[in-house]
Amino acid sequence: MENDAPLDDGLRKKRLYRLPWSLHDNPIGWVEITDKCNITCKGCYRTALAGHKPFDDIKTEILFLEKWRNINNVHLAGGEPLIHPDIVDIVRFIRERGLNPVIITNGQRLTKELLIGLRDAGLVEMSFHVDSGQTRPGWAGRDDGELNELRQQFTDLLWDVGGVNCNFNMTVNPRTVHRVPEVIRWALSNRGRVSGLTFITLRGFPTKGVKFMEGGRVIDLNSASIGMVNDVEDEMSTLRWNDLYRVIKDTFPQYEAASYLGGTRTASSVKWLIANAICCDEDWIGSVSPTTVEVAQILHHLRRGRYYAGGRGNAGKRILLMAAVDERIRGVLMGLLRTPSRLFGKIYTLTVTVIEPNTLLPDGEYEMCDSCPDMTYYKGRLVHSCRLDEYRLYGSLVKPVVDGEGADGMS
Repeated sequence: MENDAPLDDGLRKKRLYRLPWSLHDNPIGWVEITDKCNITCKGCYRTALAGHKPFDDIKTEILFLEKWRNINNVHLAGGEPLIHPDIVDIVRFIRERGLNPVIITNGQRLTKELLIGLRDAGLVEMSFHVDSGQTRPGWAGRDDGELNELRQQFTDLLWDVGGVNCNFNMTVNPRTVHRVPEVIRWALSNRGRVSGLTFITLRGFPTKGVKFMEGGRVIDLNSASIGMVNDVEDEMSTLRWNDLYRVIKDTFPQYEAASYLGGTRTASSVKWLIANAICCDEDWIGSVSPTTVEVAQILHHLRRGRYYAGGRGNAGKRILLMAAVDERIRGVLMGLLRTPSRLFGKIYTLTVTVIEPNTLLPDGEYEMCDSCPDMTYYKGRLVHSCRLDEYRLYGSLVKPVVDGEGADGMS
């Protein structure tokens, strides 16, 4: 494929900044502190096998990631991390190492008292997973637009306590993708209280026309045995990253992606597509260019010796200083100068990320995220967190065999 060929509607990979992250120099360390959860989510890839991880084991993982992955952030996940009895001490340990603690949560367990304890321990960011595919008590039957009410409750709580960034994740499928613009408009209405939105296409091992091999034998995988074979109907996992891109672009013409991570096997693959929106009041007025992201990554690595992924605070009007080198921001600034009163309004940034998790290719191989930010620790090595259950159950990845090809046809 030609490097500058359009990926979708004129989006060209050559004009995006490929984030400089790698396996061993990556800002994110993913630590699953429990595999227990207090709700269920469609498309969940984690099976409850071991319960809460001991604090000493969690420390070992964090120190490993700090040493061998050169991380800036520690993302605490699960399961549901807020139900771990040592969650405040875990956050404190991370912060004492000079790293940024981030919690990925469904928010069900969150109280004001717990949030204050986490903030005082050094929590930098809380990323809430909220979507209509969850069995969340009291919210049954709500669509993703109606769930903005719940998102608002979490946002108001974090804003009231202060000191912790607020982000939201939403798993998206063909039936819910039309709600994405509504969620973005809601985030814009919060005028800088929400730092980022991440939209993740629904994925799961397919069940039609595929069997699975491990150690030369066929194994029976189902939702009770392994997380990646879940309750996702095959037709529900057909949404791709470019479908999401198109929906956002059609509604918000100012949406321009700046950076990306590709896949491990296909040149045209996009696994993470990131845009940094510039907003005024409740309007999306522009997006930063790849140049600004590149400058931010390089300067952070020069100053701190680590790459950057999120952090404290919002860029605010300071982002306009990049107009000297960023043509997109220069266009935003010129537009504001034509209406000077808007310069007195709320200027803020909102990160909008599209993620397409692993994808089964026609040859039976899986396309993973190149330089995956969500690699985690398993028995002294780094593995993909989304496929951790395979290692926990079998010690290695299972092999999908498409169209009844059989063991003899495997590579």
